[in-house]
Amino acid sequence: MLGWAFARGKGKPVSEFETSDRIFAACAGAAIYRREFLEKTGLFDEEHFAYLEDTDIGYRARLLGYENWYEPSAKVYHVGSGTSGSRYNLFKIRYSSRNNIYLIYKNMPVLQILLNLPAFILGFSAKLVFFASKGYGKEYLAGIKNGFFICRKPENRAKKIRFEWKRLGTYFVIEWELFINVFRRFLERV
Repeated sequence: MLGWAFARGKGKPVSEFETSDRIFAACAGAAIYRREFLEKTGLFDEEHFAYLEDTDIGYRARLLGYENWYEPSAKVYHVGSGTSGSRYNLFKIRYSSRNNIYLIYKNMPVLQILLNLPAFILGFSAKLVFFASKGYGKEYLAGIKNGFFICRKPENRAKKIRFEWKRLGTYFVIEWELFINVFRRFLERV
């Protein structure tokens, strides 16, 4: 809802997550997808290249009525930002901000984008202030600009999920989940 994804439970002990739970999208480094699922949602979008490709496929799954689940008995070892080398770096900041814009454009109908616009402005502004304080403000803005650019490419415009009235209930459920996840995020910080 704020225009960026977060990893629920990141940095917390595994013991706090001992029951299966529905999640919005799974980290692709720790996900298993059924073939029938990928045949319906499509494969990973190569435009994402790095960062948020898993949120994109999870979002498409939600739009098609699938659920994404966390399974505590599964053990996965995944080094976050292992490819780019660190938590904050030019590569990651540029691609993740770019892909945030593309993810929103691709998966949200125009009305939902307009509904969330005040939250997007707040979220992207907060991220800009955060990255500027770390010396990455220009790179963050460059990523945002590039995100708008790739949304205009004809091949990416063709990938935009089209609004369908039959999914109206699903859009409301997703909007509610996005709303709840903002509060969940802030409660985890406290």
